[in-house]
Amino acid sequence: MAEIIHFTGFIKGVTYTTYLGEKLNKINIDSFDINQASGSGLIKSPITELAYSKWVSPKRTRSYPFARIYATYNASKIITIIPVIKDEGKDGDRDIIQYSTISWMNLLNIYIVLAYYETAQKSNKKGQATRDKLTNQKFNHEFVNNQIHEILAYRQSALHWNKNLFEKKFLQIFEKALNSYDEISNRTGVIIHARVGMDNYLRKITEEFEHFKNISLKGSQNASKREAMTSHKLEYLADGLKATFSIENYLGGIYYLTPDEIVFDNDMYIIQESKNSSKESLPKLSDIQDGLFKLILFSNLDSLTLDGKPVDFVTKLKLTGKNVVGHIIFPDATVQDLDYFLQANMTVFTKKQKELIRRLSLEAENNQKLKIQVSGNYTV
Repeated sequence: MAEIIHFTGFIKGVTYTTYLGEKLNKINIDSFDINQASGSGLIKSPITELAYSKWVSPKRTRSYPFARIYATYNASKIITIIPVIKDEGKDGDRDIIQYSTISWMNLLNIYIVLAYYETAQKSNKKGQATRDKLTNQKFNHEFVNNQIHEILAYRQSALHWNKNLFEKKFLQIFEKALNSYDEISNRTGVIIHARVGMDNYLRKITEEFEHFKNISLKGSQNASKREAMTSHKLEYLADGLKATFSIENYLGGIYYLTPDEIVFDNDMYIIQESKNSSKESLPKLSDIQDGLFKLILFSNLDSLTLDGKPVDFVTKLKLTGKNVVGHIIFPDATVQDLDYFLQANMTVFTKKQKELIRRLSLEAENNQKLKIQVSGNYTV
């Protein structure tokens, strides 16, 4: 098993410009329904507008919401709508929001809207008719809209909003969510996960708010360690070591992250996210956006230490695909290098993919400590 190393880092603030975002559809706040809305977009009011993204599960690694947040990141005011809990029934998963998620959004200046599921149906998919599983879960959209109206008129930072929301309203919202699942279970006949564990969880939170931070962060840290120890397919793409990070900001918040891998080259640690496609010449846009979003935070680190000693570092998104000739690394590559690379892969990349690669060059050029590599997924 690959060696796992642990870094500690410090971050003051985040500055980042995205170049792979697509034009967001606009919708009037009076017409906005989270259950009908696309994964991201712009909400307009008579006085202002904000960009939104939505999560279908509070677990980051299950629903991969980062690509949708990435699409909104250049907006002046950003919200993301997250369910506090999602219970798919006794025979499915149950995920709850983690404090590390709130910390991450605080750092990126993203306002959180806490949501809960109000309705659902018993799953009758093939092989699930006799199982206790829920499907077609719908949010209480009025509850979501009320928070959005408040944020539209809110003049303080996302950190301030999130802190108040979590400290003053989280327990109430979580109770609403649990009660709602009890009602869903009664209506559908689907047995859900036992509530007693959640009641105990909430009791602990009530007793000591700091305890919730600790147990959530501990869960996040353990998850990062599990992820670091997990073997992925296409091992031939792995370049280096597995690593975990504990990162602190000036407010004292600590959170735990795990990049795909760490590469050590010429006295430089490369924090790398890797995306591969075995069937196409480039990974899907949403996969690329997910990788870039994860690197926003790493690329804004002010310092990084290993065993108490400062180290030099850079972040890198490695994109590999089928039949790609040669490789290119931005921002190191010149305009001539880019033209030559695209010419060499004239029949490999589509017109849309070539434009995407040009935009990737802009992303690397205009953001510090970020490199982007495009190459083939060569087997050894």
